[in-house]
Amino acid sequence: MLLLVFVVLVKSCLCYSDDDLGYGLSIGNSIDVFANYGDLSQVTQVVSSDYEDEVSEPIEPFREKNIRVFDSIVVRETSGDKQVDMNIQLCETFEDLLKTYFQNFHIEGTDIAWKAFLGDWVPDEILRSFGMDYDSTPDNCCFVLVKISKTHKSVEIESLKKMKAKVYVQRAIDRLNVTDSTAVRRFMKSYGTHYIDSYVTGNFIYQVFKYKRSGYNLLRSYIKLRERRRSNSDNIRFYFSSYFLKQVGDIRIASGNKSVENWARDNLKDSQYLFSRPSLLRLHYNPVLAVKLNHMLDNEALLGLSLKTLKPLFKDEYMGEKFSEIVENDLKLWEVNA
Repeated sequence: MLLLVFVVLVKSCLCYSDDDLGYGLSIGNSIDVFANYGDLSQVTQVVSSDYEDEVSEPIEPFREKNIRVFDSIVVRETSGDKQVDMNIQLCETFEDLLKTYFQNFHIEGTDIAWKAFLGDWVPDEILRSFGMDYDSTPDNCCFVLVKISKTHKSVEIESLKKMKAKVYVQRAIDRLNVTDSTAVRRFMKSYGTHYIDSYVTGNFIYQVFKYKRSGYNLLRSYIKLRERRRSNSDNIRFYFSSYFLKQVGDIRIASGNKSVENWARDNLKDSQYLFSRPSLLRLHYNPVLAVKLNHMLDNEALLGLSLKTLKPLFKDEYMGEKFSEIVENDLKLWEVNA
């Protein structure tokens, strides 16, 4: 009897229907960032997993509990590119590598988005997800991240001008004392901390190259010179030779699709001197392989995500500011401790 009363009380406090609750990507819906802070990569498909077996279930880009809190929003959706795009990004340190990888992910209230996704992971786990061997001093090296991506679609909130809170959310706001941090945190657990402002889905394949400092500096100078001269000559493969490198990471795919990873290892082998190893640079020189990969990259990963605090829910400016202040202060504490 007591249990029944408790369940009824909980439902009467939340009051959202099954239609308002989801676990897929729904623009404008809210999530509680703290529910999986430090391990958001377990509920969002952003890095390759370390399992070896094939997964029979479809891979979803987003699997986090989210709630519809806005009654009406204006949304803009854009189709992605039909062809793959190669990007070579230079990273001075291991921290730069993580920031670069997550540069299209933004969480209002924090400057280090990658910690929300991987902050609870031990260094060895993070390195494996990037296809690299464990290194106790990774910041003694430089890194180059090569990404080949294909965007399926981009979705963003165009306007919140006509927005109003759902009835059950507005009731909770009317009861909320924003000067009581405990009450605000209870609200956060029930209705979330941030809403999904925009996202990009698709897939991308990536590879990390660990460089000696001297080799990294030469590559950086070559790229700057080529950009300055706007030259069409392409000798970049030379700067990815074993003479400059300390380690070549394994090829990984953001969706974790092992079939694509295995295809890349078998078909993208680059022979230099006495060595032969998989390299994404093969795609730069072989359009046939690039076309094949283009057909294999489907809509299984999250390429970008922007989360903003639920401040717009509050009609009262003071309440909105106080709510955001508590959320952002908590985020900074979690960020430091991650």
